[in-house]
Amino acid sequence: AMVDRAYGIIGKEAYFPKTRWIIDGKIYQNACLEPDTIMLWNGDIYVLDAKYYKYGATRHPSDLPESTSINKQITYGEYIANEDKFKKKHGENMKVYNAFLMPFDSLKSKYPNNANMLKVGQAVSNWKDNTEEYHKIQGVLLDVKTLMSINVRQEMKEIEKLAKLIEN
Repeated sequence: AMVDRAYGIIGKEAYFPKTRWIIDGKIYQNACLEPDTIMLWNGDIYVLDAKYYKYGATRHPSDLPESTSINKQITYGEYIANEDKFKKKHGENMKVYNAFLMPFDSLKSKYPNNANMLKVGQAVSNWKDNTEEYHKIQGVLLDVKTLMSINVRQEMKEIEKLAKLIEN
């Protein structure tokens, strides 16, 4: 909820991929896949998934999101990147980025600088060619106390900072 309040947009439901069953001519809707947050910056779309994983404290790769989460992020990005309604809304040249946001304490971290936001790596799959930005899910650590201190929805300097970290 904190990530969504700080970085997300209102109306994110429009970005959720949906499925349905068709049986004997009747349509049965399924629950949709729901990423935690959709962030917009400079015409690009960022699909953010907050993960309460302990990698920020341990730095153990086993404490990172697994294949099911990675594959869902790719699905979110692929849906948004390929739907005409999003190209019409955000422009033909829009890019779609994916990121996992995980907590850490910048004051107690094992990282060399005391930044409140760090990119630690990226997840990719073997079933995509990884040429699209949304194929590469960025692993980002967010300082929990900094996140709690953002008390204005859509604080643009924080959105810009996160967008630039994910893009680079």
